[in-house]
Amino acid sequence: MRELMARRVNLLGAATIAAALLLWEAAIHVGLLTFTYLPPPSDIANGFSELLSTGELQENLWHTLSAAVSGWLMAAVIGVSAGALLGLFRPLWRYSMASVEALRALPVVAFVPIAVLLYGFTKEMEIVVACYAAVWPILLNTFAGMRGLDTRLREVGHVLGLGRAAAFWKLQLPAATPAIMVGLRLGLSISVVLTLVAEMVGNPAGLGFALVQAGQALQPEQMFAYVVVIGVSGIVLNTVLMAIARGVFRGQMAAAGDAA
Repeated sequence: MRELMARRVNLLGAATIAAALLLWEAAIHVGLLTFTYLPPPSDIANGFSELLSTGELQENLWHTLSAAVSGWLMAAVIGVSAGALLGLFRPLWRYSMASVEALRALPVVAFVPIAVLLYGFTKEMEIVVACYAAVWPILLNTFAGMRGLDTRLREVGHVLGLGRAAAFWKLQLPAATPAIMVGLRLGLSISVVLTLVAEMVGNPAGLGFALVQAGQALQPEQMFAYVVVIGVSGIVLNTVLMAIARGVFRGQMAAAGDAA
């Protein structure tokens, strides 16, 4: 049981974080760190409690995560579908490759002002930005997974007399699952980041806007509290995604080492 817990929880990593926080607290109290707007962890905890008690944190957290996850889900449907089609049909990839590469090369941050112009300062704008940002790693990893099917598996399909549809569901899609999961994980992280950027420069709502607002109001305790919440949220989302993947695609994920 103790070994199982050690594998589930990185005790050394947790101890390192705790030691770093203690050193941070001590360095500020003894005067080694004298930055005006660098609060000790204890003050950040107080700022977190204040935000939690007023309900502001929960409201902003829900706004950002709902927009980011909605955009990511849209990107997952579009990216997996388009990536599978491009991977299965070589002529389709040949004729669309230039367009895909041109759109992918466009910096996603540059798309934010365009989305603001089209959708205004709305939550829909955040969802569109998150979707656009996340779709490319999902699409490209799905395409790579579909094209990377082992030759021996193709031969097995021919020997068994599998048609195109049967080979796709029984061979190509399971073999591509680890690569697709890598794309989904990357897309989820990118969707959260771009949702925050959209809130910082566009829609005045959510964690991104609250983070900027706390900084402008010279409230470093609340600002750092929001930073911590954003970091923890990313870890939790990734953990939930991987738990779902291990449950649904147990065999494929185990064979690929959890797509890590």
